Amino acid sequence: MTPHGFRLLGPVEVRAGDDILALGGTRSECILAALLLDAGRVVSIGRLVGAAWGDDPPGSARIQVQNRVGSLRRLLRGAQPDGTLIATKGSGYLLLLGDWEFDLNRFDQEIARADALEGAGSLVEASRALSSALSLWRGSALDGLSTPLLQAAAVHLEERRLNTLERRVQLDLDLGRHRELVPELTNLTGAHPYQEGLHALLMLALHRSGRQTEALHAYHRVRQLLDEQIGVAPGERLRTLHESLVRGDDGPSLVPPAGALPPVTVRAAAVPRELPADVAGFTGRRSAIEELDTLLSDDAQPATPVVISGTAGVGKTALAVHWAHRAAGRFPDGQLYLNLRGYAPTPPVRPAEALGVLLRSLGVRPERVPTDGEEAASAYRSLLAGRRMLVVLDNARSAEQVRPLLPGSPGCLVLITSRDRLAGLAARDGAHRIALDILTPDEAETLLTRLLGQRRVRDEPQAAAELAELCAHLPLALRIAVANLTQRPYRRIADLLTGLRAGNRLAALTADDDEETAVQVALDRSYATVSPAAQRLFRLLSLLPDGDFSAAAAAVLADICLTEAYPLLDRLAGAHLIEECGKDRFTFHGLLRQYAWDRALAQHAAPEGALTLN
Repeated sequence: MTPHGFRLLGPVEVRAGDDILALGGTRSECILAALLLDAGRVVSIGRLVGAAWGDDPPGSARIQVQNRVGSLRRLLRGAQPDGTLIATKGSGYLLLLGDWEFDLNRFDQEIARADALEGAGSLVEASRALSSALSLWRGSALDGLSTPLLQAAAVHLEERRLNTLERRVQLDLDLGRHRELVPELTNLTGAHPYQEGLHALLMLALHRSGRQTEALHAYHRVRQLLDEQIGVAPGERLRTLHESLVRGDDGPSLVPPAGALPPVTVRAAAVPRELPADVAGFTGRRSAIEELDTLLSDDAQPATPVVISGTAGVGKTALAVHWAHRAAGRFPDGQLYLNLRGYAPTPPVRPAEALGVLLRSLGVRPERVPTDGEEAASAYRSLLAGRRMLVVLDNARSAEQVRPLLPGSPGCLVLITSRDRLAGLAARDGAHRIALDILTPDEAETLLTRLLGQRRVRDEPQAAAELAELCAHLPLALRIAVANLTQRPYRRIADLLTGLRAGNRLAALTADDDEETAVQVALDRSYATVSPAAQRLFRLLSLLPDGDFSAAAAAVLADICLTEAYPLLDRLAGAHLIEECGKDRFTFHGLLRQYAWDRALAQHAAPEGALTLN
């Protein structure tokens, strides 16, 4: 279980084990933040009023502070009765941390540890201690709290963060890691353009890497930036370094110190930010998003993978990418994304090929990527150790394809999407599974409104509801239908319905000029992954009078015994061609049933005069 703890280095949060406590709104967060910033010292009610309302508090502010402190006190005592206490002291309050962890205290402890290690000459360990301190940050300190008092505290904390970052980079330069640092420093100077110390370190890293011309160009860029944007000249540190570079000095400031470590084979790449763009009009999936949120841990995310599974076109990738963008700030070391092409027309990405892509994203030079799969997996796990990264593995085909791509230690969260349940990952690797179903009618209506516009849906509410029904509330089908409508702004929703009712719905649900973006194509690729016996049963299921059926009915229909039917049904459910909806009961949505019927006709498995599907 995650320790109880307070978090200020990012959005304000309180953890009670694996739960995030609801603090009761932004004012309560502000009050708690002010108490934490002065933990162990008495904080006056006036200061808490300023923290919560700034310079314009209401007349009832003092009473509201007292009420909110009372609520926080009860909340914390309820989470751990013998733990943290907010005590009343005179005209203020005192927060005692007790056994609860506090990320700002841990940050200070890691800095102190780095001081001691550096003083003892252990530069490698000192660098690691500073990296550990920086890994505690989940985004901007006190993120979302905007009163002047707390903003001033946030600015001070951000300065400490940047100073710590600059110090860690300097230590790594002292260790001879200049080549590895160039990409990271290039990224950092872009993110913090007025931090002159980072520009100086970049110039130094470039010079020590034999890239003198680029080092001089780096100086001219920052000089121009400072002149054009804030009208000042570079400071003494930058000017002195530039003069030394121009003269070609080989003094101690420009060459690596004696005893520096030799260059390593892995360079420090810029922090990877590989997530695709968020999906337009994303809607619904509230419970899945909340479930994903609860899996995050502040200290070190468990290495347990998360599998988002569901039928073709149900929106697995959309959910994964949308949530990944929401959670990106919780992974300061970056976000990796890889499409494993498990259901593409080309063969799935082999694990060794995937590891090569991921290692290059992590900074390994292409010529240094191990050709042996096990060596590559070991290098990958080593590079992820101690980092806080989000790894999105999209469109996975099997557990065997994914398993070599899992980290070996806590710190990273791996998010996998697949049309298969990937039961092997749950059994052997403890994967947490989130199964996506089709949208609810309300969610489908909201999606149509966001994509088509409120007026268009309002003008044809019944047609919009029927469109959602004919698309089986499947996000892919709805988006294709909307895309085809938006290409014809004067065509009504009802006009599209006529074609969907009269013809082959699956054929109609294909994006114009893009045959790959089609419900039929997506279902073809899922169907191809199951055995011929399972395919036969799937086709026969289209003959049932509706989409819900029992295992016994499936067995009778296929003329097999129940013990033979169960593994076939389980495989179809594993591929999300059908879904379990109760004990020995299954279902599939209208488009899957239509697809099964079309397959049955193609195989001459449907008798003449049998069921006609709507």
